Amino acid sequence: MHQTPVSEIMTREVISIDPDLPVREALELMGANDVRRLPVVSRAGRIVGIITISDARLAMPRPDDLDATPPKVREVMTDYVYTIAPEGTVGEAARLMVNHRIAALPVLEEGDLVGIVTESDLFRFVAEQMHPEGEGA
Repeated sequence: MHQTPVSEIMTREVISIDPDLPVREALELMGANDVRRLPVVSRAGRIVGIITISDARLAMPRPDDLDATPPKVREVMTDYVYTIAPEGTVGEAARLMVNHRIAALPVLEEGDLVGIVTESDLFRFVAEQMHPEGEGA
């Protein structure tokens, strides 16, 4: 189970955003797609950060502050991102996430974003291993 490659459980259709996008738009995109984090990718296609829904919400100006301008994603994102390769194992991914207290790992192949592994992906994988299809729950 722990030797399974990340490529078998990762989410392949990753929504990513530009660092110059306003945080408000990042929040809207997360809400519309029911995700809690977005990898931030430069125009050159390289991952430069990650923004979570809580980071974005905390960065938004108070509703009564009419003069405040919402920040750009680059001002709020975490700019050090732990990543894993598609051939990395589920065990390695879980260890990285626990050790660094993070909930997702972008999956990079030769520097390109090809997927993301989240807590939900790991939980789903464990649940499927414990109760394969056809067995009682």
